[in-house]
Amino acid sequence: MKKELIFVLVAGLILLGFDYQRPDKHSRIHKVEVVSLEDAPEGNGWRLITVKMSDGNEQTIKTLVPFFYKPGYLAHIGVFERRIFPDELDFVATPEVLP
Repeated sequence: MKKELIFVLVAGLILLGFDYQRPDKHSRIHKVEVVSLEDAPEGNGWRLITVKMSDGNEQTIKTLVPFFYKPGYLAHIGVFERRIFPDELDFVATPEVLP
């Protein structure tokens, strides 16, 4: 009985991990400053853009945004909240509401 319960729990967690996707819509938007950018090692248009948040923390975001961001530019970051996994950050084109 105990082994079956552990198996069901592990299988459920694995299914949840594969099934849980990023939300379709961001829950909030932050205004940030672009600190640096570079091409990601795997290429194919992926970029690593480091931004400075309003609280002073720096975050590196892996994204497919166009190449028009440069250090010093201001940008808007959408926060896609997830319940179990860490929140995802990505650039959004037009902010609806700024905090």
